[in-house]
Amino acid sequence: MKAFGRLADGRQHERQLTVAFLLLALWLSGGRMSPSASAGPSGQASPAASTLNNITYSNSVVKTKYGPLRGIVFRASPVVVEGFLGVPYASPPIGSLRYMPPVTPSTWKFTRLVDRYAPVCPQRLPRLDGGDGPGTLGDLPLDRLKQLRRLMPTLVNQSEDCLYLNLYVPRADETPHRLDHLKPSIVYIHGESYEWNSGNHYDGTTLAMNGNVIVVTINFRLGVLGFLKTGAKGSAQGNFGLMDLVAGLHWLRENLVAFGGDPAKIALMGHGTGAALANILAVSPVAGDLIHRVILLSGSALSPWAIQRDPLSVKRKVAEQTSCAGDVVNEDLAPCLRTTSLAELMNISLSSPRFLPGFAPFVDGTVITPAKAAVINNLKIPSDSAIASTSGIEFSNFHKQDVLFGLTTYESYLELTAADLEFGFNETKRDRILRTFVRNTYRYHLNEIYSALKNEYTNWERSPRSAYGYRDAVLELLSDGLTAAPLVQLSHLHSLQGGRSYFLHFKHQSHEWKFPQRSGSVRGEDVPFALGFSPSPMFPLTLTRLDMQVSSAVMRYLCNFVKT
Repeated sequence: MKAFGRLADGRQHERQLTVAFLLLALWLSGGRMSPSASAGPSGQASPAASTLNNITYSNSVVKTKYGPLRGIVFRASPVVVEGFLGVPYASPPIGSLRYMPPVTPSTWKFTRLVDRYAPVCPQRLPRLDGGDGPGTLGDLPLDRLKQLRRLMPTLVNQSEDCLYLNLYVPRADETPHRLDHLKPSIVYIHGESYEWNSGNHYDGTTLAMNGNVIVVTINFRLGVLGFLKTGAKGSAQGNFGLMDLVAGLHWLRENLVAFGGDPAKIALMGHGTGAALANILAVSPVAGDLIHRVILLSGSALSPWAIQRDPLSVKRKVAEQTSCAGDVVNEDLAPCLRTTSLAELMNISLSSPRFLPGFAPFVDGTVITPAKAAVINNLKIPSDSAIASTSGIEFSNFHKQDVLFGLTTYESYLELTAADLEFGFNETKRDRILRTFVRNTYRYHLNEIYSALKNEYTNWERSPRSAYGYRDAVLELLSDGLTAAPLVQLSHLHSLQGGRSYFLHFKHQSHEWKFPQRSGSVRGEDVPFALGFSPSPMFPLTLTRLDMQVSSAVMRYLCNFVKT
């Protein structure tokens, strides 16, 4: 990725940034294994997220601030891993609490069985039948289409009462937790979209067992319920999905000790849009102090798709598609939307420019704050720096946390159609994609930027240039522009403020994603390796012995980073 080259060329004299490239350049070997035979690096099978048959309840009861909980046993050997599924971290955001910040949950007296996943938050599921209209994902690569067809049935059970989290807790023995032996935690924020998906099917059992860490997945409000600016211009009202995550972090700070966790060692890990949310939370004045380490996989708040720069336009489109007419700029939309049926809200569709978000977090002045003049003025940018500027500085003030950035080779894999990946395309289509990217992601000097990018991402030494060559150039350009370059910029800004950053470039290729002349990993391919291949509709159906070895290495890297 050329973005890495920019980092090396532009900061020869900048020594504050520690960049550790963990290049997992491994070749395929070994025979295939089915997940039923070996679900993870340990060779131990665990229940699928969607099927919890033959439940074994835990012998222990965890006494939280809100009431006692009894979970279930996922693994009994070599380490007992208990699951606490569907734990409420806030009151249901229904009725008068719709479009309101989360409220602490009610208490209970008797032991509560937390043995099954809660419904997912209401969401408008993407259409998988092709096309370019709102709500469709276009002509998807076949392997991606198969993955989503496995996933969609798990997202059908929806409810506004959805603010629950799941904990996967390793226990070496049944003795009471000692305060000097508390475990760090990894809170995984799911990606895919700000508008759909759930944390339920990211099983943390294997990662918890192998790393001796508590793994937490969490559901939060999405789409029109979670990332709509409802208040008037200048109001901070909105970003309720972000506020849900803040509430979840506060719940963990209050209750982790009861599970044997260290409340001072909470690490946030997110992928894609989840990484952007983790980035926002880590620098937020209302959440940053709750977080010990940050792991951003394939995303950050600096990506063009991460932040909604015009939330009032989204508010206007919502008003137009509901009965909530009025002064969109100066009136609060929430009172009307609280009386709107959920079905009507779920029918709202946004058509956004390519590479840009629809419903997404926005700068509200509370959870997401603009850059402070003092921070900008104190930032010492080297005169010979080729990549540093004050743009995005508000998302790089990580409260002295260390940050690990993760990337795959083809981060833009899902930006091209199945036919484009299979057969490549000509120069005319290359130019059309490049123009769209420049027009939608830049404001000024568009012609100059277009010419510079076209020159930089053309292999002038190869003539004639092939359809695959144009395809690969676009994959590289979009991977850099949408994901890699923003991550490099963020790490550089972090280093200029005295922070330590690390890079993990995941290069291993699994059998799941295929296209001609593929020469690297694709977006999302690292997630199952990071979580240890616990059964999930999101993860590959088959894996090799080498896949398991790579997964063990990745989990070890992540857990060592979290524990330091």
